[in-house]
Amino acid sequence: MNYQLVLQVRGESLSDFDAMMDLEQELAVKLGDIAEVDGHDMGCGEINIFILTSNPEAAFEKSKPCLIKHKFLNRIKSGFRALSEDTFTTIWPENLADEFIVA
Repeated sequence: MNYQLVLQVRGESLSDFDAMMDLEQELAVKLGDIAEVDGHDMGCGEINIFILTSNPEAAFEKSKPCLIKHKFLNRIKSGFRALSEDTFTTIWPENLADEFIVA
């Protein structure tokens, strides 16, 4: 697994954090065959879930039903990077012009 996929949502409240932790647990099961959920962090007004994978696009697509179920798909930003690099490529929302950054 040579990529890190990050699912990021703006939020700082305990309810946001609890919802993301529920999502993280579900993703660990859903992505088990193509990715490994590698933890999370919270700070600077954002919550991130980190996922290791060999195919970030496929892992994100497989995550979408969980994101919809937990009502995060319209709130989330997602990007990936090669583990050997620092720069992220944004994959969600589609056609987002902003640079994807993990604070």
